[in-house]
Amino acid sequence: MHILSEPDVAHIFRSLSQEQCQTFIETLSNALVSITREANPQTAESDKQIHQPLRTVFTTKKNNTCIFMPVSDTQTTGIKVVTVSETGIQGVINVFNPDGRLQGLLAAAEVTAFRTALATITLFVRCTTIRKDNVVVFGCGRQAEWHARLALLLYPEQIRSVTFVNRGKGRLEEFEGDVVVGLGRLYPAVKFEMLAKEGHVDYEGKLGEVLGAADVIFSCTPAVQPNFGWEVLQAKPKQRFISLIGSYKPHMREVDTRTLLSGGKVYVDSKVACLEEAGELIEAKVGEEQLVEMGDLLGAKTGVMEDTVDVPAGCNVVYKCVGMGLMDLVVGKQVLHVGAEMGLGTHVSGF
Repeated sequence: MHILSEPDVAHIFRSLSQEQCQTFIETLSNALVSITREANPQTAESDKQIHQPLRTVFTTKKNNTCIFMPVSDTQTTGIKVVTVSETGIQGVINVFNPDGRLQGLLAAAEVTAFRTALATITLFVRCTTIRKDNVVVFGCGRQAEWHARLALLLYPEQIRSVTFVNRGKGRLEEFEGDVVVGLGRLYPAVKFEMLAKEGHVDYEGKLGEVLGAADVIFSCTPAVQPNFGWEVLQAKPKQRFISLIGSYKPHMREVDTRTLLSGGKVYVDSKVACLEEAGELIEAKVGEEQLVEMGDLLGAKTGVMEDTVDVPAGCNVVYKCVGMGLMDLVVGKQVLHVGAEMGLGTHVSGF
């Protein structure tokens, strides 16, 4: 059994080469294809390889919320266990061999943020006709960090600016010191900017300027009201890549309906999950026929980085992701493999 702590996992992700990142993209892409194929009504229950039961949630007497998320792709079984307490969120991913032997344990927080950003990147890398000069990231948590990190890793020569936008000023300043300063050293040719709504006398005006120049918008906030309106983008029309991963409950919305539908269709990780959980889709009364599941898109492709998405003139590319347990399993398994190769973590015999 191999054990990777949170610092180990963070080090692995931050040390990835472009080639290693592409391997992670391929791994996750294959998983998304498998999920879509198994969702086919013609697939008999006895033939299914992937099992993702509903999560189990309960609250203890000490008011700690415990969440258990099991998943299996038959080759590997896993369960992510997360506890939400007054001191924060702690989690671990358990990975088992087919015969039930514990293959590894790894801290869950960094994996969750990385795999969600990676899901966005599986579509992002195929949108070769959309420029990537100016990137705007809403949020300043781990999800926001990893969307920026992966985009910069894969397109260091194309990206010219990255702007992080957040409601609170204090958290954004903390994020700048913890994350952005380091990114600036890694990518000295890229201009990094911070924009906080709190305390900014002309926040809407500045946000309009930033979004007007934006080619890419990564939205990573649990917003209940849209972070911006369609009219802001229309002030300076251009094709844009827009991803929405922060809102994951019916009452949450990161964008308005016109922005959501500005691509004519919405790419999603799971049609069923997004129609049940994504507030933007629910409010817009989006039907399944308006969605393109990533597994369908990727299943029709033959390569990882070579194949492209056809973006009609005047349309954006809009992606919505709420996350699935299989993402944690396949990415976690690959992290254990890379960690062992790098000599990171602790190996324990006898399991």
